[in-house]
Amino acid sequence: MPKKIILLGTLDTKGPEFDYARRLVEDRGHTPVTIDCGIMGEPYFEPTVQRREVASAAGTTIEDILAKADKNHAIHTMTVGSTAIVNNMHREGQLDGILALGGGQGTIIGTTVMQALPFGVPKVVVSAVANGQTAFGPFVGTRDITIIHSVADVLGLNMVTRRVITEGVGAVCGMVEMGLEKQQTDRPTIGMTTAGVTTACAMHARDLLESKGYEVIAFHCNGIGAKAMEELADAGRMDGILDISPKDIPDLLFGGIFPAGPARMEATCRRGLPQVIVPGTTDFILYPGVESVPADILQRKHVIHNPLHTHVRAIYEEMFQVGEFIAERLAKSKGPAEVLIPNRGFTQLNIEGGPMYDPEADRGFLAGLQAKLKSAGAGHVKIEEFDLHINDKAFAATLADRMDALVRGSAL
Repeated sequence: MPKKIILLGTLDTKGPEFDYARRLVEDRGHTPVTIDCGIMGEPYFEPTVQRREVASAAGTTIEDILAKADKNHAIHTMTVGSTAIVNNMHREGQLDGILALGGGQGTIIGTTVMQALPFGVPKVVVSAVANGQTAFGPFVGTRDITIIHSVADVLGLNMVTRRVITEGVGAVCGMVEMGLEKQQTDRPTIGMTTAGVTTACAMHARDLLESKGYEVIAFHCNGIGAKAMEELADAGRMDGILDISPKDIPDLLFGGIFPAGPARMEATCRRGLPQVIVPGTTDFILYPGVESVPADILQRKHVIHNPLHTHVRAIYEEMFQVGEFIAERLAKSKGPAEVLIPNRGFTQLNIEGGPMYDPEADRGFLAGLQAKLKSAGAGHVKIEEFDLHINDKAFAATLADRMDALVRGSAL
């Protein structure tokens, strides 16, 4: 059955390229739906959705946009209009996948629109600016967007651009043709944060929870993972949160390179989801390559994790603040919450004899947690300490049991 694939971009400056992509989609047996975001020259061919319709969806006209003579305003307005149109198509079941082509303007418009679509909708961008010299964060956000570097600028058809456009069309067509695997909606879902230095704990907890009938989705502690997890939770897609590795919290508080968003934990607490929180990975701040770390910071215990990442040991006062941050969120939670603390170390490197072992600094977490919970009168949050390391199987088993108990209890 033919699928409807959105082709989104400026048909005045990228007309031949989109025409080539359109014909490739048709050759594959699918239906291209072209949306013109251009405002200057005439479109290279008649689009499915004209630019005046895009402007109208943003509450304005092409004439008004041109009168302002402001490129940034034009990009923003056409992005707003395109987003409204594409979201409406998705709600009506008229969209199976989306492809964008372009340089800076086309990439910004295309990826912003894609970020408004939910997880699971095939999204592909062929971009001249999405490469190793630029930050991918603004383009990808928390969505499943595939970016293909165009190598040459998307300006005319040649041996390079034909190839990369063909790859882009092939990618999105392949995605829509695969369809979606039937979801097992009868299994409760647990969101779990992970890191390389807490992998042993996360893997064992996952295996045990899956044996109890749960589906476990692991999210890396890269600042975006927890945000994506909490967006899914806010959309009603999670039944519980096992926050083993809230690494992004100390990075938010102390300038690490994988910071959480300022709304970390707010959605899960507002929705009253059962939560089990562990201070895994809160015992260090992630800096870039060691050559970029300030000399005074390198006076602390630290580990060169790889050429791009340096783990710097968090001190007592910083751990105290992390505890306060988590307590402040949990105090407002409408659901059950437990904080389980492994006193023999919070990461693979934080273990007796290890390079990041500092039990005195670790105690700052509990002190901050208790102080803030007490001042907030949050007696509903349970705290328990264990004479175990975070990666001990016995600790992971405890996490799985507590998570299971909280989810089952909240369902009664």
